[in-house]
Amino acid sequence: MCAAQRCSRIGRAPGARAIALAFAGLLAGGGRTTQAAQPANVATKAKAAPVVQAQTAPVISEIMVVDGGRVTDQTTPENARKDGLTVVDLSDDWLPYVFSETPDKPQPMRPYLIDLANGRFRSDKNYARPREDRFFEPFGIFPSLNLVRRRLADKKRHACHERVKDAVLEELSPKNVIPPEELEKVPNPDPATAKETPMVTTGRTISPRPLTPVEHRAVIAMQAHLRCEDLLSGKASPGRMDRRTAEGLKVYQHLHMLADNSKIDLDTRAVLLGDSREHDFRALLRVLRERVVDATGLLEDGSALGVQGQVQGRVLDSPEFQPLGSEPPAMRSAGQSPSSRDANPPPIQGQPKAAAGDASGKDASGKDASGKDASGKDASGKDASSKITPAPDLIAAATHAASQALGWTSPDAVLASTLGPPAPPPGAKRPARKAAKGKGPAPLPMAVAIKLPPLPAYHGPKMELRAEIDRGEVVLARPTLDKDGHKKWKPPVADRPTLTLYARAGDHEVALCRWPTTIGGWKTFEKSDGTMALKYKDSVTGDAVWPEVLATPTWHPAPGMPIRKLLVKRGDTFEPKTEIIGPGYRAAYGLVAIVHHQIMERNEKGEPQLMDLRIRTHGTPGYRAVKRGESNGCHRLHNYVALRLAGFLVKHHENVREGLVPEDYVRNLEYKGQKVALESETKGYRFKLTPPVPVTVLEGDVKGDPKAVKRMVPLATVP
Repeated sequence: MCAAQRCSRIGRAPGARAIALAFAGLLAGGGRTTQAAQPANVATKAKAAPVVQAQTAPVISEIMVVDGGRVTDQTTPENARKDGLTVVDLSDDWLPYVFSETPDKPQPMRPYLIDLANGRFRSDKNYARPREDRFFEPFGIFPSLNLVRRRLADKKRHACHERVKDAVLEELSPKNVIPPEELEKVPNPDPATAKETPMVTTGRTISPRPLTPVEHRAVIAMQAHLRCEDLLSGKASPGRMDRRTAEGLKVYQHLHMLADNSKIDLDTRAVLLGDSREHDFRALLRVLRERVVDATGLLEDGSALGVQGQVQGRVLDSPEFQPLGSEPPAMRSAGQSPSSRDANPPPIQGQPKAAAGDASGKDASGKDASGKDASGKDASGKDASSKITPAPDLIAAATHAASQALGWTSPDAVLASTLGPPAPPPGAKRPARKAAKGKGPAPLPMAVAIKLPPLPAYHGPKMELRAEIDRGEVVLARPTLDKDGHKKWKPPVADRPTLTLYARAGDHEVALCRWPTTIGGWKTFEKSDGTMALKYKDSVTGDAVWPEVLATPTWHPAPGMPIRKLLVKRGDTFEPKTEIIGPGYRAAYGLVAIVHHQIMERNEKGEPQLMDLRIRTHGTPGYRAVKRGESNGCHRLHNYVALRLAGFLVKHHENVREGLVPEDYVRNLEYKGQKVALESETKGYRFKLTPPVPVTVLEGDVKGDPKAVKRMVPLATVP
């Protein structure tokens, strides 16, 4: 991805950035984000990031008040807040708050991210991968509202989908999954390398199993839908899940927030059979939801309670991105039905069992489920007698209210909406832009003021927060290898790891969210002699803190990471795989990382002695791993919730905006006689949390033999 020194020159002119800065300040309104001078050791470490010279921004004095899809009044942002209204940003330049900037601390990635949100792909090489990916919502970059509205108004595209004869997709059984073709492998004919690499690829792809006639027709129907979205290469073979078809299907899955496995599975078939207008409407509501989250500072999405709300009678997330399953494992084991969930929600880790219906909630040692003894103290001696209340889905309720106010109650209602931008301010050089004839709906106003449900009383700029990561079921066992020497896939455990954020509210705590995450597992490791092995990467347990939030972070590969995975081959030359280093949406940390510092011990004054063990809570480009995979020890989150969490910490916890943190990172690699340097010019855009937020990683339900994961498992294959 683009280096920090270059990204600032991508995209908008300085004047456009000045307008965005002014408008961001209006929406932040009395925001509490504190600022401080750049620390001396950071400022002198490397040359400073370029500061954009801002031009004078126009004063945004009035915004529309809307209700029921109509403009009912004009007001100012200040008066809107006094009247209990919420100002929601509808502009094309919106990004989540964690990407915000100030004139003295610009965020160089903003223009690039805004380009992607608006479907603008420039000729710069930094846009080469985005031109392939096309859609970025699964990576945390939501499309602009105007872009989604234009898609919704595209009659030609919708008519194309309606003409597809796809009834064959309904003939497949729910468990039927049509896989993509795989590279054909044959025995290595070269005696010199046959021992090291017994099988080689031919360059052709073949299906891992023969397709039935029904499956063949299903592939043809799926390809027809891809053509409607201009996602299928003309060189794709009809009725085959070849490479070009698989690539197009993966992009289609990104568009609809599905698992990007390039397979025709049940969730993908449901979308293919659905109404394209309805899909666009749900996408519009998801985008609006993030604008509402940003405007209100809400994090409560119902995941802590295990019950998520609907917006306009619709579930907005596909099963891949729903924080919890329709029936949590704890509830299934208790024999509860979904209808009983509201009255008796599943217990949250740390909540006394007695609160969930157990008479005593104590174990044989006299401690309850949260580790408290009879005196009400936990293992560290702290008073842990407070109750824990899971928060309901406040985000869905606020999003529903916002969509009602805008008049976005159905696809047709969105298209019929006459909500337009206000008259240009006095002295403007040109009038507000109108939609060109035949080019879709008129652009939305930059912002509106709407009535939303009141925020919880415990919300504030200085909330007392803590996080808890439950490792769930941890199985300690040596992995098994297949005939090709690769680690065999195994189904994920039912009790997956989760991350829960708590907020103090008087004499009790509120569980704001409870999201699926990852812990460490068996990963490929390159030994000093160049051979490969599987090494168990454990997730560190115990007490730690979150000292900082890094937006647009860069990633440094740990020792032992296979060198080939860090390189890309162009012709006969190997180059660094910069997209995985970052900054960018394809970086290993995604677009945001929250640093963990482990508490190793405490001195005689009780002060914690901290150590950075390279553990992070972060987003990920491989988002399918969040619900079914393992990490190298870090805790991965779905990208959009990682951004929500980071924004919530910055808005609701004291912090110092330090801005872009330069660094001079260089790692020299050697592969097949070629020398390649991995470089990074910045660590990311830092918000220092003052004080750090406590986080505890629980042991979980450990099963198996710890000795089974002590030694590495040799691999016969070379990546």
